[in-house]
Amino acid sequence: MSKFMQRCRIWLSMASVMVLTGCATVFPEISPPAGIPVEAKRLSFTMIARNYRCEPSVIAVDREGRSALVKVTIRSDGARHVFSIPELEVRRYLEPGQETTIEFLAERSGIFTFGCTRFPWISPLDHKGKLAIK
Repeated sequence: MSKFMQRCRIWLSMASVMVLTGCATVFPEISPPAGIPVEAKRLSFTMIARNYRCEPSVIAVDREGRSALVKVTIRSDGARHVFSIPELEVRRYLEPGQETTIEFLAERSGIFTFGCTRFPWISPLDHKGKLAIK
């Protein structure tokens, strides 16, 4: 069997598993671990997932040199969305009309990509947002 045929067979097997079990089983929701320091700065943001985009698409966090507990309340408008920040190991599934709150601890500075996609990963074709942590 050619390598191409082997790859196709593997891909079809994986696709079948996802269809039969649902993407949530293969790609479960991920929440960062507990253990929030008492002195952590607390910040809240509100976001809408619409047309597989996050609004607003840019979030800036100034943690002032300490840990920051970031709380994002997000509402899915019109379709099922998957909100994720891969580098911070955050993933949450939202059904149409559902609102949920996601909390994570920002302990390091950087610019992180996030997305409100239809799949549990962010592809190069998806609209991406930026989370800037200073």
